[in-house]
Amino acid sequence: MSMYSQYLLWGFVLALGLGAIASKTGFCTLGAVSDWVNMGAKNRMRSWFLAIAVAIIGVGILEYTGSIDMMLTTSNDTSNPPYRSANFIWLRHLVGGLMFGIGMTLASGCGNKTMVRIGEGNMKSLVVLVVMGIAAWWMLFSNFGYNAFLQWMVPLGIDFSLYNIPSQDMASVLSGFSGIDSGPGIGLTVALIVALPLLAWALWAADFRADRELVGAGVIIGLVIVGAWYVTAGPGGQALLDELEFMDQRPFFAGAQSLTFIGPAGHLMQYLSEGFSRIYLTFGVATVAGVIAGSCLYTLIFRKLRLEWFVNWQDFARHFCGAILMGIGGVLGLGCTIGQGITGMSTLALGSVVTLISIIAGSAATMKYEFYLMMREDD
Repeated sequence: MSMYSQYLLWGFVLALGLGAIASKTGFCTLGAVSDWVNMGAKNRMRSWFLAIAVAIIGVGILEYTGSIDMMLTTSNDTSNPPYRSANFIWLRHLVGGLMFGIGMTLASGCGNKTMVRIGEGNMKSLVVLVVMGIAAWWMLFSNFGYNAFLQWMVPLGIDFSLYNIPSQDMASVLSGFSGIDSGPGIGLTVALIVALPLLAWALWAADFRADRELVGAGVIIGLVIVGAWYVTAGPGGQALLDELEFMDQRPFFAGAQSLTFIGPAGHLMQYLSEGFSRIYLTFGVATVAGVIAGSCLYTLIFRKLRLEWFVNWQDFARHFCGAILMGIGGVLGLGCTIGQGITGMSTLALGSVVTLISIIAGSAATMKYEFYLMMREDD
């Protein structure tokens, strides 16, 4: 088996586990926001933040020991997406995150949840995946993203390379502006400073600690993200990048990456449109297939299959609009609630923090507005 085939297989297997555990435990980032906004319940949010903390600590340890090279994530040539790019285009993360947060609320779930539901038999989510994928494809494979957004957002960004700072991750920015030694120790220190309070908050509540499924989901999903980074940015991933330099037809978007689902939905549309060309069979496409397969496998084994379709045209329109916003916003913000909310956060990139906060804010605001409209109708 070639190195690239192993790379794809690992992506599929890791995502298979994510799909199965998300289906079993009901891990859902939209549900986390909804529980918090509508009921004041925080356990699903604690599970999400536990996954973030585990991913941050795991990546910090691997980077400290030299087991992975996260500097690969500073360039489009070696990573997808380049979370730690020195050019911090903060507005793309703000606008993209807000759009995605609104979209996932309208579409009844984020990118990961959409794929989990497809595996469970939800045909509404299949429509959402296709529409979201086409919107993401439009952003990735045409000039729309640049013309509509980036041409006016890029000049407003902060290019840290002008200050001799090679990356937008917190440790590099702190080191660059403070003069503190930029060795691997500061990276792990910053990772622990960020992650330990998140870990403490997540595990503080006794009722959450008693919920083994949610605790287990947070830990396992965090470790899946770390595992994907090791596969793609560890020794095997670095060797693969070296090998690809000599290939006549280099696969599209090969490089250091972990799990994210909006850009890969666009890759899936390109893969299908190109007649299943192996060039477009990316790590992301493998993870999309893996999540759906993992969810489906769990659903079939435990006989939880539940077919679902749109209630009416209004329900269809709501999901359709949400899918478009997720596809555009997810690519613009460089990720979704998993792709930025956990994977991006594990890199401690400033853009990931902005995107995560914006997604939660956009989703919460949409829920509050819909509740306001519902109350007006009742009056």
